[in-house]
Amino acid sequence: MSAYYDLFEKPDIGRTGEQQPLYARFVPKGTIDKKEFIDRVHLFTGISRSVLEGTMAAFMDELRDCLANGWTVELGELGYFTPSLSCQRRAMEKDKVRAASVALRGLNFRLGKRFYEELGGKMKLERKPRPVVSASSDTFLSMERRLQLLDEYLQRNPCINRAQYARLMGRSYKQAINDLNLFIENGVLFRYGMGRNVVYAGKK
Repeated sequence: MSAYYDLFEKPDIGRTGEQQPLYARFVPKGTIDKKEFIDRVHLFTGISRSVLEGTMAAFMDELRDCLANGWTVELGELGYFTPSLSCQRRAMEKDKVRAASVALRGLNFRLGKRFYEELGGKMKLERKPRPVVSASSDTFLSMERRLQLLDEYLQRNPCINRAQYARLMGRSYKQAINDLNLFIENGVLFRYGMGRNVVYAGKK
């Protein structure tokens, strides 16, 4: 799968009236929430979901505490987190600013060099497809194309689960469930198992 971008004209800040050059902007396919992210890591590592959830919570707690106590935090190859601050009142002289007037504005994140290089090497970009007026106009892959990819996958594998389908189609977890339920209604797929162990298979 590819990541999408689109092209936009830069604002005419100088008000020259001349056509401005284009710039590329990342176009997200949606948002992968915490639950789906843990599902994906669990699927491809085999680490227990409860262990992953506990580890993520511990990471967040420790990251918050370290930042609150004045540290820059490095998370391996991912990069560095540092708090950013702002003055709540306008002042021209340092001795006019008190601690009560300084507050947290947000977090600065500096991407690690190796992570950046690996991400850039792995990312395949293509321009976002133009919208297609159809029952699936909210998606980048038409229903026909999704059915084709699903059929090709099931020819090589006995079944597919929700996380695998989402990854294959570039869909969110909720979109994947909607697709799979629709395929079941239309007799394309059959569901087996219960809860987190549900898988989907084609007609025998």
